[in-house]
Amino acid sequence: MTPNTTLLPVYWEPVAGTGERIAVGAIIEREDGIVAKRIIRDDVLQCMYGKAAKGVVTMLETGFTTIIEMVKVIGISGDFPAILGLTLGKTRHTHATTLNDALRICAMMYSSLANISDFDDMDDADAPSQDESNQRFGTAVRELVVTKQPVLEKYFGRSVPLLQDGKKTKFGFCNERVIIHFGVLSPVRQSSSVKDARARLWELHRAREFVGLDSAALIFAIPRQDDPTLSPKLLGAAKDNIMEIELEANSYKMDFAPVNTVEQAAERVLEYVD
Repeated sequence: MTPNTTLLPVYWEPVAGTGERIAVGAIIEREDGIVAKRIIRDDVLQCMYGKAAKGVVTMLETGFTTIIEMVKVIGISGDFPAILGLTLGKTRHTHATTLNDALRICAMMYSSLANISDFDDMDDADAPSQDESNQRFGTAVRELVVTKQPVLEKYFGRSVPLLQDGKKTKFGFCNERVIIHFGVLSPVRQSSSVKDARARLWELHRAREFVGLDSAALIFAIPRQDDPTLSPKLLGAAKDNIMEIELEANSYKMDFAPVNTVEQAAERVLEYVD
């Protein structure tokens, strides 16, 4: 996937001049701006400094604030001096669905003193909405399919009635043989993703019956089970939820096609229309 996030690990040298550094945070630049976050755990600082840990936290946060202001002036790839014992590592470009994903990547790559599971429970307000995620995925699939077979463009985004005299519902793809919805299992919003998948399966079921099509399918983007940026907690939940959606699809006697990439999704579309 195309990188959409730039991150820099923030290192701290607790004892000046020793050269021993630990990763305590990250500077993260995404489309919606630049942020700095501390990833070193409070209990680690408490063990290291006891009652003085509160002052260390204040110092770190002050350093992050100063660095952010400098980044805004000279850019994230600039040459930064040490600030309150804090130094920046090498710029890394990666793909992260949310800010939490970026923090998780940084923690796994640079710090053994961060609790990765904490990022699973953080505020996910920065994550795209379910509708937005679905739309992005569907658009990417359409663009790839149309690149390979331009004649199929007219079948994307078609609207079909579910009931007699009812309003039409928009589907990802619909031709004379198959009707398809596209969806995404968001790692940080799995509950809403499952509810959305169930609603889309019902719409596919109703549309197939009403129009009389041969096939209906839900092509669903899911995280890889070997994704190193996701914690075991999230991967376990994803596995269970995928099985639940598949059972729901089987009850409607329709196809459920989980995929890991846009390329795989495009291939499934082309298989259905062959």
